[in-house]
This record gives sequence, C-alpha cells and structure tokens, in this order.
Amino acid sequence: MKTIQTIARAYQHICTGEEEPWVALGNFRNAWYGYAKDDRLALVKDPIPEPELHTKHTRNWGAFCAASVEFLCGCYSVPCPEWVHDPRYILTTPWWPEYASDLSTRRQLMQITPAPFLRRHIFCGNRLYQNKYEMSAWAQEARARGITNPGEIFRYARQKEISIHGG
Repeated sequence: MKTIQTIARAYQHICTGEEEPWVALGNFRNAWYGYAKDDRLALVKDPIPEPELHTKHTRNWGAFCAASVEFLCGCYSVPCPEWVHDPRYILTTPWWPEYASDLSTRRQLMQITPAPFLRRHIFCGNRLYQNKYEMSAWAQEARARGITNPGEIFRYARQKEISIHGG
C-alpha cells in the first residue's frame, strides 16, 4: 500500500534529512495534483510536526510548507487549515533564491511572488506550483474544443494556468 505524502510527512522528511526538500515537496505535489487529488484536505489538515532541532533550515522550510498549503488551498477551494496561520511560520529574515542577489531581481520577485509566501517573507516567484497534470488535461480540453494549432493549444492551457496560479 502506497503511503500518501502529506505536507506533514514531507516536512518531517525535510527535517530528518530523509529526503531533500524539493524531493519531499515534489512527492507532496504528486499527491496533490495526481494520485490523491480527490482528498486534498487530507493532505494538508494535519499540522507539520515540531522538528527535534530548530534551525534556520527547519524554520525556512516550515514557513514554506505553511505558505504552500495556504496557496494551494486558495487556488483549489480547499478549506485552509488553521495551523498555517501560526506566527511561527513567518520568517524574520527574508528568504531569497540564490540567484536573487541584485536589487532588480528582488524587486521582480516581490511583485510576482504569491501573497501566502510574501506574508512569510519568502520571495520565490510564481512558478513553484506549475502543474504538468493540469497542463496535459487542458491541452486535451483544447483539442476537444477543436483547437488543432499547437501554439493555440499551448495558449489555451497557459490561460487556464494563469487563471488559477497567476501570471
């Protein structure tokens, strides 16, 4: 029986070093968008566990997990669990991607990062939760509507993506 990768389990794996953060979150994404999409609330309802050691690493990823849940719940009309609003998930030091060392890049990230991440001082941009599952379904939907031009199919799918995740 396959274990469902909840956000709590993903965070636990990040804290223990069992999985790299992007692998753990990727497994959670696969559950959210794929094999457990019919029970998304079950993926996020349980609070993330307290780490054994509180470090910058565990604080950053805890805030990132809370922001991810708030963002995804907002996009997909899933009731957002209260635990994500705990003030401990607000970073005191801004968290920028490694490539964002110059002011113009940081300004751009401040403009395009979704609000749940901004509120927690995580400046990550708006492409984190792109969804290959939905893009494929939207391309099929475009074809079912009689769209045959590959560029038009892509534009159709991209507009659907923007309507959910923003530009």
